[in-house]
Amino acid sequence: MEIQDANSSSSISSEIEIPFRIKRSRRFILSSDETSDETFEVTARHRLKSRRIVSSTETEDEAPNITDDLPDQWINPRGNQPSVLPFIGTRGITLVDYLCAEEEFYLLFVTEEMFEDIAEQTNIYAMQVLTQKRSCRLDKWIPTNKSEIKKLFGLLIWMGLVKLPEINLYWSKDPIFAQNFPPSVMPRNRFEILLRMLHFVNNENANPEDRLTKMRPIIDKLKENFAKYYDPPEMICIDESIIPFRGRVVFKQYMKQKKHRYGVKLFKLCFKPGYTYNFQIYCGQQSGKERTTPKAVVMTLCQNIFDKGHTLCVDNWYSSIDLAEELIARNTHLIGTIRSNRKRIPKEVVQKKLRRGEIYAKERKDGITLMKWKDKRDVLLVSTKHSVETAVVNKKGYDVVKPKLVIDYNEVKSSVDVSDQMAAYSNPLRKTIKWYKKVAFELFLNTSVINAWILFNTQQHSSISIVEFRKRLVNYLCYCEDNNNNLSPEIAKTSRKRHEIKKQKGKAVNVRKRCASCYKKNVKQYGTEVARQKTKRVVTFCSDCPNKPFLCIPCFKKINHYL
Repeated sequence: MEIQDANSSSSISSEIEIPFRIKRSRRFILSSDETSDETFEVTARHRLKSRRIVSSTETEDEAPNITDDLPDQWINPRGNQPSVLPFIGTRGITLVDYLCAEEEFYLLFVTEEMFEDIAEQTNIYAMQVLTQKRSCRLDKWIPTNKSEIKKLFGLLIWMGLVKLPEINLYWSKDPIFAQNFPPSVMPRNRFEILLRMLHFVNNENANPEDRLTKMRPIIDKLKENFAKYYDPPEMICIDESIIPFRGRVVFKQYMKQKKHRYGVKLFKLCFKPGYTYNFQIYCGQQSGKERTTPKAVVMTLCQNIFDKGHTLCVDNWYSSIDLAEELIARNTHLIGTIRSNRKRIPKEVVQKKLRRGEIYAKERKDGITLMKWKDKRDVLLVSTKHSVETAVVNKKGYDVVKPKLVIDYNEVKSSVDVSDQMAAYSNPLRKTIKWYKKVAFELFLNTSVINAWILFNTQQHSSISIVEFRKRLVNYLCYCEDNNNNLSPEIAKTSRKRHEIKKQKGKAVNVRKRCASCYKKNVKQYGTEVARQKTKRVVTFCSDCPNKPFLCIPCFKKINHYL
C-alpha cells in the first residue's frame, strides 16, 4: 500500500482499514516505509470500526456514495412531504340536535343505564361487606337506587363549588360552617355510607389479571360515548394528565411538571377547545411492554381516526421516527418535539450550533423533516407535514418570524392543558384511600362534565362558564323529577328534608304508648319486664317514619338530628 502527499501526481484509489480500537484526536503515521515523513490526522470513535480515507485529489463526486440505498438518508429540505390523504373527516357534534338542557348533554356520557348499574353494584357490594363485618352504622344500610346515586354525584359536584375542609362540616349547625343545601338533599349518615359502599363491578366476577377490573365496564362505556357524539377536527393532540392520589397502588406515577406530582397517569386524546375524545389509564407493565410504550399508546388512542387525514401533535415522550413511519402508513400526519437521543435521527442536526432565530433542518426521501430552531433555547422538532416554511406572528407587540411547524404545534398542543385547566375549576375530588373511586370521580365528575359543557356551548351557541354549568347540573341531579319515583318506603324516608312529630288524637289515657327509642334502650339495660315499667308513655309520634313510632320529644329531636 502506498500513500502519497496531496501535491504528488498520483492519487489514492485504495482504502485504509483501521480494525483496532483507537482514541480520539490521536496522530498516526500511516506509511509503507518506516522512514516516511508523511502523516495524516485521523479522529476515530471509541468503538471498533473501519474508516475510509479519501485523498484531496479524489473529489466527492468520484467517491462512491455508499448511503444511496440506506433508508435513513437525510438530505437538504426540498418540501417533498409524504402524500397523505387530505382531511376527509367531518368535525362537529353528531346526533344531538334535539337536545337543549344541560343535564341532557351530561346524560349522553353518564347514561341512565350507567346510574342503574352503579346502584346495583353498590347494593351487591354492601351485602358482601355486611356478611363479613357488622357495626351500628352498617346495620342501618338500606338498598339504594339510581336516583340516590344521582343525588350523591350532585352533592359531590356541589362540594367542589363550595369548599369546606371536612365532609361532616357540610351538615354542621355551627354558624360558621352551616349550609342549608346538603341537609335538604340527603342526611349526613346516608351520604357517608353511600360514599363508602359505592362500587362499580362485582368483586366475585373480577379479573385478577386486569388491574383496572374494578372499573373496566365504566371505562369502556365512557370511551364509547366520548367518541360517539363529537367528531374531531383535523388537528388533534395526545398528552398525559395525572389524577392526584397518594395512597397505595402499584402503578402510581410521579410527574415533576404537574402541580399534583403523585397520582394515576391518564393518557388523553384531545382537541380544541379541550374535548376529550379518547383516554387510556396507565396501569404499569403488567399487560406487557409492547402495550405501554409511547408508540403503542399513540396507536391505541388513535385507532378510531386512522385513514382520515388527521394531523397528530405530540411531545417528545411519544415522538420518534418509527412512529412517524407508522402514522404515514395510516394516512395520518405527525408533528411534535423529539428528544435528541432518539434512534435514527441525524447527529448533524442535533449538534448544529445556532444563533437565536436560526433554523437548520434535514429531510428524508420519504418527506420526514427534522428541524432545529433556536429561540431562548434549542428546540428539536419532527414533522411529516411541514418543511422549513416560516410565518410572522405578533409576540408582545413585536413581529417575530417562527417556523410554521412551531406555530401549528403551539396551537394544538394546549388542548389537553385546557381540559385539565377547566377540570381544576371547582374540582370535586377529595381524599380517599380507594384509587378506583378517585379515578371514577375524575371521569364522571370532571372529564364527562367538561365534555358536556363543550357540547352544550357548541350546540346552543352560548358561552356559559363551567361554574354555571356545574351549578345547573347540580340542581338537576339533586332535584330531578324522578328522584322519588319507585322508591321503597325506607329510601323515601331518607329523601325528605325533615320529619314531623304529631300528636295522636283522642284522650291521652286511651291513645298514649311507650316511647319506642326509650323502650329499646331500657330493654338492653334492664330487660323486658323492667323496661315496660320504666319507659314513659307519650301521645306524640313521627308521621314520616315507617310504622309511625311513638317518640318522646327529646328522642325525636335526637333522631331527627341524625337523619
